[in-house]
Amino acid sequence: VEGTNLKTLLEHQAKVGKTIPVPQTVWILNEMLKGLHYAHELKDSKTGEPMGIVHRDVSPPNILISWNGEVKLTDFGLAKATTQMESTDPGVVKGKYAYLSPEAAFAKQVDHRSDIYAVGILAFEMLTGRRLYKGKNDFQTIAMVRASEVPSIRSFNKAVPKDLEKIIMKALTKDVGKRYQTADEFAHDLLSFLFSKRMMVGARDVIGLVKPLREEREKQIAVLQAQVEAENSQGGNLIIDLINEEMMNFKSIGEAAPGSQPVVSAGSAIPSAQIGS
Repeated sequence: VEGTNLKTLLEHQAKVGKTIPVPQTVWILNEMLKGLHYAHELKDSKTGEPMGIVHRDVSPPNILISWNGEVKLTDFGLAKATTQMESTDPGVVKGKYAYLSPEAAFAKQVDHRSDIYAVGILAFEMLTGRRLYKGKNDFQTIAMVRASEVPSIRSFNKAVPKDLEKIIMKALTKDVGKRYQTADEFAHDLLSFLFSKRMMVGARDVIGLVKPLREEREKQIAVLQAQVEAENSQGGNLIIDLINEEMMNFKSIGEAAPGSQPVVSAGSAIPSAQIGS
């Protein structure tokens, strides 16, 4: 995927003192939810029975955004089907702490509604430009997730309409039974919000949103290429190899940030769901 990820985009917006605009936020969330709905509804090719897949690691590094405005949900490394749940160690918390659902933070068995809660967390952070759950240490962060005290989004960003805040707050309901029951239901309400506000938004708007990041990336690559050419003229093969390796790193996206790692890796990865046309 040639592009960036949601983590980098959030960091860029914070650096320039902005949040992600409401229309683009809703569009990206909807694309995310389309990928989750596909995974959640996936059926066994042999039996036709629902596989009950839960991603369990919906977080900013795992939301990829291409330079063409496509949104992709990736890294199903922690995903489990219901048929595999028996092999999961009881009482073990999996996933990035700040994006856990309350039930996951209590080490209870989770289902697809935990992924919906994680999307709600992302929605809060995209619209407010601040972390929802970030303690001084892991234990404090988990305690915050367990308490599930979500402040008003509008208290940080008045540009967020009340009806959009209500939709996101439903996704962030601590009571699983009162939360959105499917990703598709969540996405439907988001699209209904866009239509009710007559907001026209699509991939073109996302392209504009990530354009500054693309330009910055291209400048970095140009600098490295100039260094390669300079070293090549001097015959510095070792330096050239190192610079080429660094250039490949610039083109690689979707990797977890340094220091942010899942507690336990679980089984073999499930192919990621691609979103967008």
